[in-house]
Amino acid sequence: MKLKDNSMLKKIGNENIILPLSDHNIAVDVILKTNEVGAFIYNCLKEEITKEELLNKILAEYNVDETTALNDLNLFLDLLTKKGLL
Repeated sequence: MKLKDNSMLKKIGNENIILPLSDHNIAVDVILKTNEVGAFIYNCLKEEITKEELLNKILAEYNVDETTALNDLNLFLDLLTKKGLL
């Protein structure tokens, strides 16, 4: 899986914002605020990666158990898919 080329991640102050783009304009109705882990996942998805590889990267980077990481990863991937970003 890999992100489509229709968004960008910006750090504004202490917040990570995913800005979906449409014809070089920001699609305001689908702006996503995310935490550090969401930004980490977003950046990993810039290149082709499997869900298993992504989960392993999260487990290596953060102090989280596998069940929690997988549940949160699935929720975030579903959100990106629903917003048309993945």
